[in-house]
Amino acid sequence: MNQCNNGHLYDETMHSSCPYCSNGNNVGVRPLTPPADNFPKTTPLNNSVNNANANFPKTEPLNNQKNDDAFPPTQPLNAPAAEPKVKKEMGVTVALNSNTGEAGVNPVRGWLVAVTGEKTGTSFVIHSEKNFIGRNPKFDINLSFDNAVSKDGDAYITFDARNSKFYLNLLQGKNNIYYKGEILLSAVELSDYDTIEIGSTKFVFRSFCNENFTY
Repeated sequence: MNQCNNGHLYDETMHSSCPYCSNGNNVGVRPLTPPADNFPKTTPLNNSVNNANANFPKTEPLNNQKNDDAFPPTQPLNAPAAEPKVKKEMGVTVALNSNTGEAGVNPVRGWLVAVTGEKTGTSFVIHSEKNFIGRNPKFDINLSFDNAVSKDGDAYITFDARNSKFYLNLLQGKNNIYYKGEILLSAVELSDYDTIEIGSTKFVFRSFCNENFTY
């Protein structure tokens, strides 16, 4: 569209000049852009007479909130995922053997092997220091299968680590103990293949640590 000096609009692709002016038709057409005085004057919003902005509460940017805990902290997208909290259990305490210095190891020093009774052929390990013999489950050599053995214990075997020797000792049990076929009245030193009778069971003693070998 084109506009002539009189304010007429016409299609310039169809007319080389204003058709209204060339035909002598003095058509009253209001120019496209009226005088500036015909438009009402405007007032900036912040100069309002009633100061309308005062009726709105003041706002603050989100990153200026007073309570920072209202939103959880964020992590970068490439940050590794946080590991789940797992309750840590306490580790099991293992006794430190005084002879070898290794945790949880109580070295074998010898054996009692049952040669008669219900457990014939069964071996019972002899460890360092005192090895209590009886029907009490807490005893080192548990003979709970033999009801003729005292629950409070009838004897114990001591290993002397300094000299690599074994000794058979009496406890306060009610039963008699027989060593090599004779009643035991006091502590005796044990040698390989010695026989020991406790309750209804007969044992043969064998050493592992002796004058030929020790730890």
